[in-house]
Amino acid sequence: MAGRTRKVVDISTGKIGKQAIKNRQEQEKKLKLGREQLNAPSWLPDLGKEEFERVVTEAAEINLLDNLDLGFLAIYCNAYSCYVNVTENIKKTGYLGFRTTANDEYETVHPLLIVQEKYIKQIMQCSTKLGLATTDRLKLIVPTKEETKENKFIELMKSRKQG
Repeated sequence: MAGRTRKVVDISTGKIGKQAIKNRQEQEKKLKLGREQLNAPSWLPDLGKEEFERVVTEAAEINLLDNLDLGFLAIYCNAYSCYVNVTENIKKTGYLGFRTTANDEYETVHPLLIVQEKYIKQIMQCSTKLGLATTDRLKLIVPTKEETKENKFIELMKSRKQG
């Protein structure tokens, strides 16, 4: 379906009929599953577990995450934890490093900046899939094609041809 991305009914400001609102609310309910398995995996580092619990708690207020999100959420939290560790390491050692070649030693960008960038990409991809940003949450609603009513003039013309 072309056009704008669909909004959740509760925050939609467009004028749609009561029946359309009811239909869309039913569609949104069908997309939700249980949440009982949303526990931090044991392999996550402590900081990752903290982030996991924070996201699950915050997302519970709007019923955003469910059991199928566990894998993406675990990857997100692991990447977040690693990102924080790499960032702290860069803070301690500085943004520049030294590289030695056969002929010389020269200053270069710290190699951990590349690692940090990879974690940022992983965090952004997972957070988009999980809907952790408001704009991403709006994209998670699967649009369905709503039937359009035929133009009254066309209906009148058809009835005249048949009659």
